[in-house]
Amino acid sequence: MMHRAFWLGLGLLFSPLSYATPACVSQTEPERVYGANPVVTYLIMALAPEKLVGWNFTPPPQAKGVFSADSFDKPIIGGWFGQGQTPNIEALIKTRPDLAILSGATVHLSRQTALTRLGLPVCTVKLDALSDYPLAIRQMGTWLHREQKAQAFATLAEQLIAQQAQRRAQLEAKNTPIKTVYYAQSPSGLETECVGSIHAEVIPLAGGQNPHHCPADAEQGSRYGKVAISFEQLMRYNPDAIVTQEKAFYDKVYQDARWRNLKAVQNKQVFFMPQMPFRWMDRPPSYMRLLAMQWLMTQLYPEQTDIDMNEQVRGFFKQVFDTDLNQAQIARILQGGLVDE
Repeated sequence: MMHRAFWLGLGLLFSPLSYATPACVSQTEPERVYGANPVVTYLIMALAPEKLVGWNFTPPPQAKGVFSADSFDKPIIGGWFGQGQTPNIEALIKTRPDLAILSGATVHLSRQTALTRLGLPVCTVKLDALSDYPLAIRQMGTWLHREQKAQAFATLAEQLIAQQAQRRAQLEAKNTPIKTVYYAQSPSGLETECVGSIHAEVIPLAGGQNPHHCPADAEQGSRYGKVAISFEQLMRYNPDAIVTQEKAFYDKVYQDARWRNLKAVQNKQVFFMPQMPFRWMDRPPSYMRLLAMQWLMTQLYPEQTDIDMNEQVRGFFKQVFDTDLNQAQIARILQGGLVDE
């Protein structure tokens, strides 16, 4: 049956195994560390925030209260991300980092060779899929001399990935119909991701199916994603659900006469992904997907899953960010609100 083959395929694709990456060992503990990409920078903020020398872009305001107040005073250095974004090398030199960490998750490593010309020790971490994170967290814990915290975080990641695989297997065992999920990006909602894109990985992790297949070479030379789609093509897909991180799009989708032709809109199945302390699903595709995959599954299959997102959020924020949240804050997070207090 198609359902069985789909769920089994997900189990193979998202097993909690990862692949080894080259070792990177510092003789002395680095005190000033540069994350060359947002996915790396946010990992530094989880493991050793005091070591971060600067940001790739202005940190999101909703992170206040989770990230320390002084972290918002760090300079904006830039990095390799987005469409052709590169760091300000002069600003980077001024921060005097003694270690740089980079990933090829969203920008090919071949485009990040400038760091090696600065004579700066460079460590490379593999973050191409969520299943890479347990190993990557442990590696970065070693490089940053935060092994104990990294071990606890990596173990949590392994547990959540394994639990989610079990939930998908349970849906398959119940012959649950697979829901197609369109990922709407940009205020128009007419940019999306191809099947297999790191930016849309949450969809299959949550037990959904991305309907947008692209030619094999569609993203050759780029990992940025955000491919344009016509509304006519979207109508042909007529997805069961839509997930978005675009507030401008979400605020108008139910009032838009054209979008009301889609069954996802008619059935009130447009979901706005939480964004506290930064976007859970993507931009960047970070470890917050450990929560995003669970949250999206609860939206897609509410009758078939029993995930307590209140407790998942409470425990995750406490362990990863050392932040205690009250119930009102958790509710705002899950509803897509900003928690600034």
